[in-house]
Amino acid sequence: MDDLLPKLLAFPPHPPPSIPLTDTQYDEGIKSHISTVKGMADSKLLLRTSSGDGVLDLINPSINTVPYAFTLLAIITAVHKGNKNVDAKGNLWKNMSDFVSNLDPRQIRYLGAELGQITDTIVEYARSSNQIAAAVTPVTNSLLNYDPTGGMLTSRHLLLVKLSLNSRQFFDAVPVLDKPILYFPTQKTPKSKLLCNMSSSPSTYITTDNGFTKKLKYQEVLEYFLCRGMIYAGLRDWKKAFQSLEDAVSFPTKEGAVSKMMIDAYKKWILVGLLRDGKAPTLPKVTGNGAAKVYHVIAKPYESLAQIFETGTASRLKAEADVGTAIWQQDCNLGLVLHVLAAYQKTQIRNLANIYTKMSIQEVHSATTSAETGFKLPSVHATETLVRSMIADGSLHATVSSGSSSPSILTFLPPGTLLSEAVFQNQLAISTVQVKALTDEIKHTDHALTHEKDYVKWLQKQKKGKVINIDQGISGPDMDWQNDDEDLMATGY
Repeated sequence: MDDLLPKLLAFPPHPPPSIPLTDTQYDEGIKSHISTVKGMADSKLLLRTSSGDGVLDLINPSINTVPYAFTLLAIITAVHKGNKNVDAKGNLWKNMSDFVSNLDPRQIRYLGAELGQITDTIVEYARSSNQIAAAVTPVTNSLLNYDPTGGMLTSRHLLLVKLSLNSRQFFDAVPVLDKPILYFPTQKTPKSKLLCNMSSSPSTYITTDNGFTKKLKYQEVLEYFLCRGMIYAGLRDWKKAFQSLEDAVSFPTKEGAVSKMMIDAYKKWILVGLLRDGKAPTLPKVTGNGAAKVYHVIAKPYESLAQIFETGTASRLKAEADVGTAIWQQDCNLGLVLHVLAAYQKTQIRNLANIYTKMSIQEVHSATTSAETGFKLPSVHATETLVRSMIADGSLHATVSSGSSSPSILTFLPPGTLLSEAVFQNQLAISTVQVKALTDEIKHTDHALTHEKDYVKWLQKQKKGKVINIDQGISGPDMDWQNDDEDLMATGY
């Protein structure tokens, strides 16, 4: 062990040198270090000191990510082989969780396959112990640590949303789900890019060749958007659920083909749209004509329900929901439909602000009806309770004032929330950082797109026909995409 540790800790230099290593020096150093550690026999990595400490007890995964990863893999292999000299699963679980939570984001760029094996083992152990929920946080940490931007969609993202849905452990997956998807993985890493360059886009180091992800087909991308939308719906975050479902609904397909997942997403999208806006949503313009026609035919019951929600009475809406119970159950949308019924009266109350600035709770009671029962609430007090709950959860901008002898009065406030100067400045700073990061990614994507072979072919074709317009850039209306592979290109989403 005494001879082993210096080799394991040889890179990166610690403490860091006064003059930081250049990217080229770092790249050469870590590749040499990986080669050395990878060449060590598992038996050496499993050695212990006289006091009983193993390698993982002596090194820090945030500093020495490379030896920690290979030692973990050696232990995993030994456990699978039934080696009795290796600690039981309890310590291994803790070590794996610590690793994915504290790994160095620069070093891990060279260890995609190794990280994948460790992540798969975490999920395997969670499933074998019937504790799937326990795997959600480690997988989330793993994804964010090797790609803090979250801009690259990988097969691990799909794994995460499935784990989250199956375990109903929604909240712990949100840090990953909140990241906007800008790229889809390609196979090869650009030769001119060094993996250790921390200013590089994730598209330069997250590739199928590097082991960070498997190849994605369009069905898997659709499944991610659908599952993400369902998770947000489970969290009652209707705005994010709506956007994610819309990503699936408007996803481009060959010759207007529509998959079952797109139809499932459309049905949920209608219901979530009612919950978000209080009215039936309109398909985005980018939706293909063929897809739109299929949606309107197959999802007719949902569109009818949405139309009644917007223009019909509470009793009619309840009747329509009751008639379609078998449909909602078959589509696993009964829960959302029940939320829609509960939202009907709340929407009525919010819409009163378009007419009145203030009114008594008695008048609110008389002007609104519950679609859950088809009748008015049993008392004015019940209506006041509903109004106060809406104000408390932020869905109604209003105040309720009441006196000992006078009726309670509902006063509607202007839309929007008044922020203090400090809160406003803080939110502005956060938004500025987000916009800058997104702008940088857009610039990279724009550059990558203009160097794609399909775009170059189109450019040459236009040049021969002498109808080229340089200002069209990547958005030329007549671009002729020739690539019919199902694997996705690393173009900006």
